[in-house]
Amino acid sequence: MCNQLLQCGGHIDNPDSEGGEVVTMKNNNLKIRLMLEAEKEIVAELSEAERYRYFLGRMQFLKYESGKENLLSSDCSGSVCLALLLSTGCAIRVTADALFKKYFTKRNPDKSDIQAAFFITLYDRKIGNRLYKENEVCHVAGVCGRDVVLNCVEPFSELRSLSDMKPYYQANDYRVIVRGLDREALQKASEDNVDLFGPDYEFEQIRNAIDGERG
Repeated sequence: MCNQLLQCGGHIDNPDSEGGEVVTMKNNNLKIRLMLEAEKEIVAELSEAERYRYFLGRMQFLKYESGKENLLSSDCSGSVCLALLLSTGCAIRVTADALFKKYFTKRNPDKSDIQAAFFITLYDRKIGNRLYKENEVCHVAGVCGRDVVLNCVEPFSELRSLSDMKPYYQANDYRVIVRGLDREALQKASEDNVDLFGPDYEFEQIRNAIDGERG
């Protein structure tokens, strides 16, 4: 039965062939657009900061995968970049350290600001295959509520109390800092199409869908 469904013009398509990949990509595009349509109604009356917090909450239980930033799998900086895209329409894809140094530069954020918590190593340390230098940001967690962050780590992301996380990180020689977003810097980077390094296919499709709505 499965073979019959795959038959076309006297041959059977290989699901791993280029044609099969195109069909899968089209199906994914449709799913993304349908998801965005449903979410659009939910967040229509929310501010950008409220949308940011909403989408971070929506990302709980994402599978952790380094270098990813989509609604199925992500790493820590990817989850923040994706939440920024979904809430503001501005696309950047950078590391946690770049988010801290270039975009989340507001030192005393207001409650209404888009915020993220940054975890800064106090000495050179190797995590996995990467060496982080002293005062480099090793981890970021988007703030999605009062004392609540989306902690995107292995094996999956979850909502955590920042107050509960701080003692562990501080005991392991990290500084924990909450910063607010510089909205103008984000807007300019997105308009200039800079700081968009290696976004995955799903991220690009969400960006394209948002850009398509703008006309």
